[in-house]
Order: sequence, then C-alpha cells, then structure tokens
Amino acid sequence: MERKTRMRGVACALLLALLAVCGYIGAGREQTQTVSAAVTRITLPEQTQDDAQDAAERLMAQREQEIALLRSVLEQPDAGSQTRDAAMAQLTQLTVRMETEAQCEACLREMGYEGAYAVSGAQLLTLLIPYDKIKEESDKTRIVDAVCGISGLDAGSVKIILTKK
Repeated sequence: MERKTRMRGVACALLLALLAVCGYIGAGREQTQTVSAAVTRITLPEQTQDDAQDAAERLMAQREQEIALLRSVLEQPDAGSQTRDAAMAQLTQLTVRMETEAQCEACLREMGYEGAYAVSGAQLLTLLIPYDKIKEESDKTRIVDAVCGISGLDAGSVKIILTKK
C-alpha cells in the first residue's frame, strides 16, 4: 500500500516536472506576427459628397492593405495553425463586410439614391446618403428595411448619415 502511494507521488512529480518544462519551452517561443488590425475611426466635419467619395476610397485602400497583410500571414510557412486560423477568420469577416457594403450600395442605387455609401462594421451598418435624396421620413424607413434585409442586421444597427452636396 505504501509502495503504491509512493509510486503515485513519483508519477505526479514527474508529470508536474514535464508540465513545467513544456510551459517553459512554450513561453520561450517568439510570436511570428500579430494578426489583429487596428480600428480606425474618421470624423469628417462639414462633409461634402466628394469627401464621402474620398473617404470611401481611403477605406477601400485600407482594406486592401489589411487583405494583403492577412494573405501574407496565411502564406508564411512558419506561421502556427492558430495564427493561420485567426488570419483566415479575419479575412473572412472582412470580405463578408465588403460584400455586404457592395450589396447595400447596389440596392440603394436601384432605389434611386445615387451617391450613397455603406460602411459595415461588426454589428453596425452606417449609410452615407446625400440629404437632398431623402424627401420624407418614409424614405428612411424604406432604406433601413431594404438594407436590413440584405445585411441581416436589425433596424437599430443601421445608422443613416445625411451628407451635404
């Protein structure tokens, strides 16, 4: 009986030592590259339609850079599987947002709202629409209903910003 207890104690001590060695080895590894992207918020006072178009072009350029970064992480042969999985998840989220924006903008153009832009976040969709295109409150309701059907978001997650021409 005493021998079994002693053997269990030795086995536990060996397992703890092995766990400590593995933890030490894992802590000494260097990370190859971080995947998280910074969130950029841009405030445009006295925004004109040209400013909205410039902001949309800057957003597209920034997203292209993010896509290039994420693809470079995926192509690295020494990147770990967790790093690759995180990069793939972010790339998928980014492309889904871009697709949602493109679909919403196409829908708004079909509804007669030329010059409207959509910016999709994780749980929010912001629409930049020229103020002269919205005649009545019912126009806002129609817009929100249309983009909610496309994006799958609820009406409280859709924000409309009226821009000056």
